[in-house]
Amino acid sequence: MCFDEKTGKLLWQLVAPKREDDPYYDWPNTGISSPATVEGDRVYLVSNRSEVTCLDINGMANGNDGPYKDEGGHMALRGEPAMKPGPLDADIVWWFDLVTGAGIWPHDAAHSSILIHSDFLYLNSGTGVDNTHKVIRTPDAPSFVVFEKKTGRLIARDALGIATNIFHNTWSSPSLGVVNGRTLIFFAAGNGVVYAFEAVKKAPAKGAILQLKPVWFFDFDTTATAPKENIHNFLRNRQEGPSNFYGMPVFHQGRLYVAGGGDVFWGKNEAWLKCIDASGSGDITKTGLICRIPSNATPCPPSRSITTCFLFPTPPATSTASS
Repeated sequence: MCFDEKTGKLLWQLVAPKREDDPYYDWPNTGISSPATVEGDRVYLVSNRSEVTCLDINGMANGNDGPYKDEGGHMALRGEPAMKPGPLDADIVWWFDLVTGAGIWPHDAAHSSILIHSDFLYLNSGTGVDNTHKVIRTPDAPSFVVFEKKTGRLIARDALGIATNIFHNTWSSPSLGVVNGRTLIFFAAGNGVVYAFEAVKKAPAKGAILQLKPVWFFDFDTTATAPKENIHNFLRNRQEGPSNFYGMPVFHQGRLYVAGGGDVFWGKNEAWLKCIDASGSGDITKTGLICRIPSNATPCPPSRSITTCFLFPTPPATSTASS
């Protein structure tokens, strides 16, 4: 919904029916989980239908600007006649179905805050497990995708086979930072690994899809005893499963702060806030960790700031002390 800031008057709303393919695609009795990203007169979001959607910030009040013109059909339930859009309806400029267009398998709910950089939109794809929580139906699906913001064209994706080892679903939104003069996009993936990719500089030729260039990766949870090649073996012992991400990585002064841990629904009761050196390359799992705080850590005393309390050296690997 879009409201007038001064008066609270409703200006327009986007109606997005529930998906009917599978209840695990679009969890019953929930709505749109993704926040909207606004730039100029365009609003970008991922709907509950796993559709990357570009809206006119003025809605239908100033006409149907297109190029997409079938808002009435888009609002209607499957098999029902198209609705007649009015001045309080959203004006869809373009939309892209990640299920049919990118080959993902959504699970529970689509959630991504879209990152805009230059002419491109960066977002997680929302691909995950099926309703058994044991099978990856679309192992070749991208976990991280890039769109051309003006046209809605898919122009880049990861090519690291991340989807094969997804633990539950892909929910963490990307962030951006400039490290040593190079723009990097940070992504906490559904396999419990944090990645840094080079930002896209130029769109490929029409019909082509770029492979995002990885710069480094950081295995967030090396304590997970489930084999990486069969990550869902953890179901036999839910206390030893891999970790998951929900929040966005935060970049500040060359460091990346990431929160992650055991999935609340699947048993593992451990989580951490970790600080990572974002200037590395390749596998930085052992070399990139600056410090960490476990979820059961003693709170900082009032006399100390969170900065001084958090940024302490990580104890040696041989230490048994809590770190």
